[in-house]
Amino acid sequence: MPWKSETPADNAGESGRFFWIHWALILAFGLIVSRLWVLQIAMGEEYREKSDTNHTRFTQIPTTRGLIMDRDGRVLVENSVSFELLLTPKEAGEDFEVKALSAEVGRVTGRDPQELYQKFKGFQNARAFEPNVWITGLSRADIALLETRRYQTRGLSVRVNGMRRPVNGNFAPHVIGYLGEINQAQLQSEKYPGLSQGDLIGQSGVEQSMEPYLQGQKGQRLMTVDSRGRLLEELESKYPDPGLSLHLTIDSRMQRVSQALLGERAGAIVVMDPRNFEILALASSPYFNLDDFMGGISTERWKSLVDDPNHPMENRAVSGQYPPGSTFKIVMSISALSEGVITPDTVFHCAGALRLGNHLFGCWNKRGHGSVNLHRSLKESCDVYYYEVGRRLGVDRLAKKARAFFGLGRALGVDLTTEQPGLVPDQDWKTRRFKAPWNAGETLPVSIGQGYLLATPLQVAQYTAVAANGGTLMRPHLVREITDFEGQLIRRVEPEIISQVDINPDFMRKVRGGLEAVAMEPGGTGRRAQVPGIRIAGKTGTAQVVSLKRYQGYARGGRPYKYQDHAWYTSYAPADDPEVVVTVLLEHSGGGGAVAGPVAGKVLAAYFDQSIDTTLMPPYQAQPDKPSGWKGEL
Repeated sequence: MPWKSETPADNAGESGRFFWIHWALILAFGLIVSRLWVLQIAMGEEYREKSDTNHTRFTQIPTTRGLIMDRDGRVLVENSVSFELLLTPKEAGEDFEVKALSAEVGRVTGRDPQELYQKFKGFQNARAFEPNVWITGLSRADIALLETRRYQTRGLSVRVNGMRRPVNGNFAPHVIGYLGEINQAQLQSEKYPGLSQGDLIGQSGVEQSMEPYLQGQKGQRLMTVDSRGRLLEELESKYPDPGLSLHLTIDSRMQRVSQALLGERAGAIVVMDPRNFEILALASSPYFNLDDFMGGISTERWKSLVDDPNHPMENRAVSGQYPPGSTFKIVMSISALSEGVITPDTVFHCAGALRLGNHLFGCWNKRGHGSVNLHRSLKESCDVYYYEVGRRLGVDRLAKKARAFFGLGRALGVDLTTEQPGLVPDQDWKTRRFKAPWNAGETLPVSIGQGYLLATPLQVAQYTAVAANGGTLMRPHLVREITDFEGQLIRRVEPEIISQVDINPDFMRKVRGGLEAVAMEPGGTGRRAQVPGIRIAGKTGTAQVVSLKRYQGYARGGRPYKYQDHAWYTSYAPADDPEVVVTVLLEHSGGGGAVAGPVAGKVLAAYFDQSIDTTLMPPYQAQPDKPSGWKGEL
C-alpha cells in the first residue's frame, strides 16, 4: 500500500489530545501534592498521633487509696483487689458493634447493657484513643468469662485496681461515706485535677471531704501493643503515689454503743471531748450499709435509698436542723449574764404563763414554779423565767451572742461537707425573709428554743461543750492525724479556738451549777440520766414540731407520729472536771427528760465503764407518748 503522509488536520488532532493529557497529568499531580501537603503538613500531627496509637498505648496506673482508721489505729476502711474493664472507643468498632458488645458484656457481668452503651457514648469525644474505665468492681469469675470472649471483642482490656472495703458496712456509714464514679460537674471542677471519667471518688462522709488526701496520684505507662491490644513491650513507666491515711477522732466502742442505743429510731447522738472538740462518736439513724456501694451500687438499690421516707442517707447529726427546745436555755443564760441583763440572783415569778399583749405564753408547768432564780430556772426548766430574760435581752442581742459565743447560725467546718448552719433569727433576717417587721411576741418562743430557731445536734453539743470547758468555742473535728503509707506523720490536727465567752467566771460557775442540778438534785428534769458514781451536768429539751392548734382533736397520747415532739438531752461529765459531752436527739419521741435522758445516761455509763459494749445494750423499749403544751420539758 502506498505510503500516506500526515495532513495538517491529523497533526492538529494529535496535538489536541496531548494537550489535554498534559494538563490532566498536571492536575492529577497537583491534587496528589496538595493531598500530601494536607496529610503531612496541615494534619500531620493529628495523623501521627492516630498512627502512634495503632502500636503504642498510653495508660494510667491506678493509685492506692489511703486507709481510714479510728483514734486507736483500728482500720475502718481498707483496700482489696478488684478488676476494671477498660474500653478504647476507637478500637471498639462501629456503633452497631458497640451495642452488641454492650449486650454481651452486660450478659456476662450482670450490668445493664443500655447503661454500658450510654457510658461508651460519653467516652467518644473525651478520650477516644485511650482506654476508659467502663466497669469497676469485677470479680475473677467475671474476668475469666470475658477472657474466653477476647477474640470476639475489640477495644477491651483489663486492669487490676483496689476496691474500697469497709471492715463493717454498718459502722459509722455517715461519717466514713462511700465512693462513686466521678460525674461531669466534678470532672470540670478544679477540685479534682488529674482524674478522668470512670474514676471513683468520695461522694459522702470523710471519703468526700478528705478526697485530696485519700486519692493519691496515678502513675503512667507507655507500652506497645498489637492490633488486638495485647501488650508487646513496656516503654516507660511512672509509678503512682499512694494516698494518705486518716486517723479519725472516732472511738469505735463509743460509736458502736451510740448506734446500738439509737436502734431503729430516727435521731442522732454526738459524743465530744469538750477539752479539744474531738468527736468521739457521731451516730445518725436510720443508717445505710456501705457494703451496698462496693463495686458500684445498683440503680434499684440507690433508688430505694433515695426514695425512702425515713431518709437513711441523711446525716442527722450534722445535717438535721431542729428547734433545740430548752437545751437552748444554756445559751440564753450565758448570753444574758454576759450582757448584764440578769445576775445569778435575779428572780422572776412564774404563775404558769406570761401574758404579752393579747397573747398568753404558757410554761410547761401549768401550775407555775413560783419565784425562780437562775439555778432553779435551769434545774426545773422554767419557761416563764426565760420569757422574761428574752424580753430584756431582745432578739438582736441574743442572736449576736449566739453566733459569736457558740457558733450558731453557721457551719464551723467539721470535716463533712453536709454540715448545715442552722438558723438564728433576728430583726434583719425576718425583714429579708418575710418582708415584715419583727414582733416582740416572737422573741419569747425563741427564748425557749422554739419559734424560728434551728440547730443541729452537733451545734447543741457545741454550746454544751462551751459551758463545760468554761467558755471556749473550738472547731469540732473528725480527723485527728494524717499519715503517709509508711505511717509517718504528715499532719496532726490541733484544737482551733474560734471564740471565748466574755463573762464573769463566777457567773459561768453558777450556770454549771444549775446544769449539774438538772441531773443530780431532787426536782431536776434530767435525773433519769444519772450514772452511779459519776456527777453529771445536763439539760433536757422537748421541741414542739407543730403549733398547739394542730394538737386539738387528738386524745391524750393519741397524736400521730409526725406531730409528736422531738426529745433532747445534752450533758457533760464529770460535772466538776468535764471530759465528755453527750447530746441525744430522738425525733418524734416525746419528753426529753423521760425519753432522751436515759439514752444519754447509758452513753455516759459506757464512756466511764470500759466493759460496756453493744453486746450489753438492752433492746429499745417504746414508751407511751406524753403530750405537752408549749413547754420546755417533761
